[in-house]
Amino acid sequence: MTKILRYAIRGVSYGAVAYLLLIAFHVAPDTVSSKVVVSLFLASGAIGVLSLIFDSDHEEVAWPLAFAIHLVGTAALILLLMVYNNWSIGLAFWIEFVLIYVIVWVVVMLDQHLRVSQINQALKQRAKHKS
Repeated sequence: MTKILRYAIRGVSYGAVAYLLLIAFHVAPDTVSSKVVVSLFLASGAIGVLSLIFDSDHEEVAWPLAFAIHLVGTAALILLLMVYNNWSIGLAFWIEFVLIYVIVWVVVMLDQHLRVSQINQALKQRAKHKS
């Protein structure tokens, strides 16, 4: 349960930052209702939980299939969010969706790279002090 909660919280954080950036760049309206906030938290949290498919404990799913499932699942959740909030879905939406999806992927990959580098550095230091 802790892992699911951790992924959901991570998803909410990415969703909140993405939405705030959309507001900052005047893509989304700057008046936000509690309905929008709650639906954004639920959709973003669900996307975070969906990201469990990439967890290293689930290696029985090939990466391309996991990516396809995540992309389609994310699109479905965002479409539900859009419909629920009565937001328009057109060509601009799909362009923004793909752009945001790619940006979030880049940020996630950069974050993972930095964490792995930090862990490797700590392991090198520990090995150095044991010798």
